[in-house]
Amino acid sequence: MKYKRDEAYRFTFSQPIPCSFTIVGIGDQTIQSKTAKGEMIDLSPQGCRLQSLLDIHLEKEVRLKVTFKLDEDFTEITAVGVIQWKKKKGLSHYQYGVKFPKDAGLKASITDELKKYVKR
Repeated sequence: MKYKRDEAYRFTFSQPIPCSFTIVGIGDQTIQSKTAKGEMIDLSPQGCRLQSLLDIHLEKEVRLKVTFKLDEDFTEITAVGVIQWKKKKGLSHYQYGVKFPKDAGLKASITDELKKYVKR
């Protein structure tokens, strides 16, 4: 499991942001799971930390499609990323570190939305 962070910044929300996610791949297989609810704890252009009641097994690489809006009048962002680590929090929650691919468009969208979020 990796914990090394090398991004320029990571914004931690005072109140977690609701999000939804689906598992779109496990190992070499492409799949489409049901949509699960989660909360985004922090966000950077390179990835995010999610919290969910769902216990995802990480024997193989797991790819998630994460969808979120930082506020109701903000743009919805959808990003596909790979789970890098998992931690159990409390009795029923799990936190996941999700790394997004190097995508200039996604990076710009996340940066713009975070700037708007901080200024509001």
